[in-house]
Amino acid sequence: MTHSKEPFGRRQFWLFQTVGWLAYGLVSALGALPYKDTYPVLLYFLGTSVSAFFASLLMLLLCRRLISRQTPWFKTVLLVVLCAYLLGIVCSIIGTALEATVGHARPGGPHWGSIALVGFANAFGPAIVLLAWSALYRGAWHWREIRDRERQLLLAESLMRDAQLKALRYQITPHFLFNTLNGISTLVGEGETQSARRMISLLADFLRSTLEPARQGDVTIAQELTQLMQYVEIEQVRLGTRLTVSVHCDPEARETQIPHLLLQPLVENAIRHGIAPCHDAGMLSVAVTAKGDKVRISIYNSAGTEHARCQANGLGLTNTSARLAARYQEDYRFSAAGDARHGWNTIIEIPRHGSTGRST
Repeated sequence: MTHSKEPFGRRQFWLFQTVGWLAYGLVSALGALPYKDTYPVLLYFLGTSVSAFFASLLMLLLCRRLISRQTPWFKTVLLVVLCAYLLGIVCSIIGTALEATVGHARPGGPHWGSIALVGFANAFGPAIVLLAWSALYRGAWHWREIRDRERQLLLAESLMRDAQLKALRYQITPHFLFNTLNGISTLVGEGETQSARRMISLLADFLRSTLEPARQGDVTIAQELTQLMQYVEIEQVRLGTRLTVSVHCDPEARETQIPHLLLQPLVENAIRHGIAPCHDAGMLSVAVTAKGDKVRISIYNSAGTEHARCQANGLGLTNTSARLAARYQEDYRFSAAGDARHGWNTIIEIPRHGSTGRST
């Protein structure tokens, strides 16, 4: 992983740097008040604070270099501690020299040997401050790394889920297209040319209407039902009076967004494997109801128990289950089974406003 990004922006860094060291200098100045000779002690803290401010910039360069080289932790800690202590000695000597030359002016000038010795003895304080500064900077950098890594993982997960949803969706199109073309071929073979032409026209309208949502992402339930009825019209041309359709949608649920073509394979499954094989007239019912923060979608057909296994093994159920899991993870309910009326009922429950318009 590259380390080209700073944990803060340039303006933020200098703001924190300036405010932080000013606060440190102020606290140090307050610590000098109890002393009898306050002025020399204030000079010492002034010298160490100002020099520590500039020393922290050297620590900044060291931390950046260690991070860019991905230095092991043990070596990093060792080098930071050593550098902080050496710079702490320098800061302490500068503060001691300022105190000796200005605060305790003596005849013959300052004794530099004593200044160096006192500075070395008092180096622990500024060294600890520089070490704490380095730890804060490295911690901020580590926090930035974790945040960037989380963003990358979320982006990768989102892209993977979108790719999975698209793959599942594109699996629907050829399946539906082949079934419809087979139906057109059957009508032509039976001499129903007018019905075949009508079916081709409806197929063209259906395919045209699916292209635009493919670029926009999810669609509202109202849009999904409109396209669903285009498909149902295609099947009604083929089945005629054998197919009766009922569609209901609560007004509160019409604007809820769902993955495009989520319902079409379920309805196709119900008609192809449920109603079409029966010689008697069949009923297809689609009901969308709003229940609190959930939307319940029910697709019922009077298939008869003898066709239940075909519906259970159809592509529609498998594909829809996979799309719901990829799209809503665990925040959904999906079931499909025969009922007491000897029909087949498929139920979907999803969040009422759980869509963000992602491509599916």
